[in-house]
Formats: sequence, structure tokens, C-alpha cells
Amino acid sequence: MTRPLRWGVLGVSGQVGRLAVLPALQQSPTAELVAVASRDLARARAEAERFSAATAYGSYRELLLDAAVEAVYIPLPNGLHREWTVAALQAGKHVLCEKPLAPSAADAEAMAAAAARQGVFLMEAYMTAFHPRSARILELARQALGELRFAHAAFTFPARDPSNHRWRPELGGGSLLDVGVYCLAPLLAIAGREPRAVQARAVLSPSGVDASCAAWLDFGAGFAAACETSFEAPERQHFEVVGTRAALSVERAFTPGPADDQVTLQPVDGPAERLATGANNPYLAMVEQFAAAVRGQAAPLRSVADSIATLRVLDRLRQVAGLATPERPT
Repeated sequence: MTRPLRWGVLGVSGQVGRLAVLPALQQSPTAELVAVASRDLARARAEAERFSAATAYGSYRELLLDAAVEAVYIPLPNGLHREWTVAALQAGKHVLCEKPLAPSAADAEAMAAAAARQGVFLMEAYMTAFHPRSARILELARQALGELRFAHAAFTFPARDPSNHRWRPELGGGSLLDVGVYCLAPLLAIAGREPRAVQARAVLSPSGVDASCAAWLDFGAGFAAACETSFEAPERQHFEVVGTRAALSVERAFTPGPADDQVTLQPVDGPAERLATGANNPYLAMVEQFAAAVRGQAAPLRSVADSIATLRVLDRLRQVAGLATPERPT
């Protein structure tokens, strides 16, 4: 039996990490959580005890010097992804970095180059792709919808805490960067190409990041898509693709769980159908697929090149919306 991959975690304040990824590391037989780091040692110790990690560190660099750690999960704010991913890669660690992989495509390309130089594995923690419903959506879009005409992707929710990193430009805040990956990644996968033209309009918050953003993408061949991201609108997760033979729609489209096992297919002629897709815990599937890729037992389900392509589109949308390039903290 292959030994478990030994993990360390940089930062313990992220909600997704504490509620989903760290529990997945605890549950998986492919993983062993050995170390947790925080800039607050007391907090690191508390989280290490909670998740049964052997060691707690009061700095990120201490954890990266730990020879027992093979792989690092990075749930830090977006603006810190490049700095700490590159530091971990240079320390010889495999890295699972939260989405978006980086604040820009250029940052992500630098991270990928660092991984290649060190001969270690880098992957974006975009868990949606690891839920079986995602594969079924792609299959139906390619085989059941006919010629693609329209798509609509919306991920909105109220981010009420003004101190949250999502509102801070120096930490890579803004709705488009924070949740735009969810809207764009399935569109690029379905289209099989990047859009030939884009438009976007943003509503800025007092801090200067986009509180809301509306985008339009022209993929050519008669296929266009609209996207909405927001920190000030009601909770909505919707994905729809419309073709000449049928329309496909999905609710709770971007954070699926074990109960999210169906999609709706509306043919041109006939009643709508609810189709079963299968379901799982996508966070558990993600960490297990990461381990399999590190051990050479499976090819990555989603490559760094896919992540960079998504960021290229995000860069284009930010530019046409007049949004500043995210600043890297000093």
C-alpha cells in the first residue's frame, strides 16, 4: 500500500480550509496532516490539536523547513498565493493552492515555472471539477445540446464583513477574482477555447475592488456567455448552457456536495428531465487525486495550464472593466 502523503497547511483562518479541506485531509487514507502554521502560534496549536496534526508552527517559513512535510495546502488570501506558493515550491514541497491560483496569469506562469524547476507538483484547489456532476455537465454540453448558443453563469453572495480580505485590494480582493474562476472554468471547458472578445462592467467598493461585475464573452461560432459575480447581491449559484437541441441548467452549481446529484435538461420538444449525475465530497476527491498525481498513479484532472487559461480571461475582463491589476503585498 502506498504510504500517505504528508501534508502541512499554511494559514488556518480560511473558512474553506477549516470547514472542508482540512477535514478531507483527516478523512482520507491517502493523506496525513503532520503540521499546521499560523502567524499566531496559539492559534496554530489549537488548529493542530483540532485536526490531529503533530506539529504547530508560529511562522510559515518554519513549516517549509520541516523535512517531514511533503505537500503544502495554501488557503491564504489571493494576493499572497504567488509569494508563498513559490516559497513552498522552492523548499521542494508539492503545492495545492486555493483558487484562484494567482491574482494574474503572469503570477501563475511564474508559479508554474518554479514548480517545473523544482520537479514538484502544483495544482489549483478548484474543487468543483472533482465532483462527478462537472464531468456530466461537460458530457451533456458536448453531446446533447446541439450547436451552442448561450450560457449564463452567476455566483453572488453578500460579503458583509468590511474587514474581510475580499474587500482589500492588496490581498487580491474583488468579486471577479474571488469567484470568477467558478463561472469561467466550466465555460472554457465546454467551449474548448478562450473567448475571442470580452466586455465587462464593474461596480467599485469604497476600497477600490469590484463589489459586483457583469461580463460578456464571445466564443465565436454563434456561442456567447454572460457572467455575474457579486459580494453585494443575494446568494445565487446558477449555471445554464443553451443549444439548438436542448438547454442544461444547474442550481448550486459551483459548491456541490454529496446531495447535489442532478441537473435539468430541457429538450426543444418535450418536457424537462431531471438527470442523475452521481455525487461525492469533492474536497475529499480533490486531495485524493492530488496524492495520486504526486505518486505518479494518475494524471491531473485539471492542469496548471487550465488554471492559467482561466486567469488570462480574468485578466482581460479586469482590463476592460477598468479594474487595477492586483497589487502584490510588500
